[in-house]
Amino acid sequence: MQAVSQAWFDAQQQTLVPESYVEVSLTVGDPDAQADATASSNGEQTFSGAAAVVGDAEQSPTLFGTTELNIWGLNSTAEILPDAPPYGDNGYIGNVLSGADGSFTGAIPTITLSFSQTFSAIIPGITIVWSETYGEWALDFRVTAYNGGAQVFQTTISDNANVQSVVSADIQNYDKIVVEVLKWSLPQHWARIEQITLGIVQVYNKTDLMSYQHTMTVDPLSAELPTTEISFEVSNLNGQYNPDNPQGVEKYLMERQEITTRYGYLLNGAIEWIAAGTFFVSEWNCPQNGITASFKARDAQEYMTDTYSGPSSGTLMAIATAAFQQADMPALSDGSDRWVIDSSLGNIAAATGADLSTNTIKEVLQLCANAACCVLYQDRAGVFHIEPLAAGTTDYAINQFNSYQNSEISLSKQLRAVDINSGQYTLSVAQVGDTQQISNPLISDSQAPVVAQWVANLLTNRRTLSGEFRADPRLDPLDRVVNTNNFATSTVLVTSITYSYGGAFRGSYEGRAGA
Repeated sequence: MQAVSQAWFDAQQQTLVPESYVEVSLTVGDPDAQADATASSNGEQTFSGAAAVVGDAEQSPTLFGTTELNIWGLNSTAEILPDAPPYGDNGYIGNVLSGADGSFTGAIPTITLSFSQTFSAIIPGITIVWSETYGEWALDFRVTAYNGGAQVFQTTISDNANVQSVVSADIQNYDKIVVEVLKWSLPQHWARIEQITLGIVQVYNKTDLMSYQHTMTVDPLSAELPTTEISFEVSNLNGQYNPDNPQGVEKYLMERQEITTRYGYLLNGAIEWIAAGTFFVSEWNCPQNGITASFKARDAQEYMTDTYSGPSSGTLMAIATAAFQQADMPALSDGSDRWVIDSSLGNIAAATGADLSTNTIKEVLQLCANAACCVLYQDRAGVFHIEPLAAGTTDYAINQFNSYQNSEISLSKQLRAVDINSGQYTLSVAQVGDTQQISNPLISDSQAPVVAQWVANLLTNRRTLSGEFRADPRLDPLDRVVNTNNFATSTVLVTSITYSYGGAFRGSYEGRAGA
């Protein structure tokens, strides 16, 4: 479950919740060039951080009271600058004040992006976020690309009126890009840049989205692979996603293009956001006679479809690590790996002679999780986890206040026994019922009884609950929630949840009672 403020929690207890928001950010660009870029300036404040403007992480600058015109005010909107670092993630802050008309005399505030190599792949432009924190931007600015000192591209933008500027142009064969601020939106102010993206960042909010759905499913026994997927439609009246449009962006779209989403509520005059997830484009469709373009994006399992080629012996930790490494998923914004493996896998040996030659990378990870009595899932930051199911119940309840209907209850057949690998080990549970078959070549003789008991503990409770409710989008699969109907109150381990958005959040869920 996602962490939220008390104001968010209180709002969900109201009959009418505050206004809600969905935001989908699609970056069309070159992630390799973005990762290679190094930013520097020709002069900046001591509390500036020009190097961070090319990072993958979005900057969250602090609004400091300064000597700039009309910024220092005793109205609690600005904070006092600390005497010493750390100053926070402030992006680039120039050290030359704009003149009375916003222009700069003398040194022009300049950010230079340097690269260790020449990038020949075409990017459709660059996206610059000036200063969302201060609500300021460059009125006039110039972007120039170089290759070994030779100019390969230049454009000057005049009369810009947006905090985020998108420079749409084909740029290729570059090893340096320079952004010069020629005129600022306010007099006697420093130039500011929070983020520079090599590509076009398309941000769709609830006014742009024609439809939106987010589905998450996790099997607590790792008997099935987890699924995380979003699907959405956006307006395509201008034909920007039409493959025949020479000025469109469709030609830059590719599989595994990263998409980030977030959800928010208007609380106390400001929008509080939580992460919804990190996804990678898997397919898109743009009908010639339609007015929308539709997208589907899934989790990083898109990188795990190749046949596994790593070791099949040793510890489960070694096998799982090799599988993640072979997947070669893009690193997180801080450079860290996109996976977490519980230390317990380092103490569990795989069965001797296991054959994984026909399994895909993601299937091997599933087998490792199942053999270690762990669950495999991806969190909203895009990180995969192999770890035991967490204990405890969340603070969330699905009851008659927020449900559209009483939960439906289905009963599975009684569990008679758990059989590991067709007779390798059998655990008897009852005299009648069905036998649950577990087929996993990584389960050793010593681990088989442990796995069988783990499976039996979860499947002994036969009740599965499902229903629709006024969703709070902070709820995740594997959260344990309280479920109340006319006759009983149960603890439910959520295994599947779907959010749909049409101006408000609506959800459906499924989970196992008593797990």
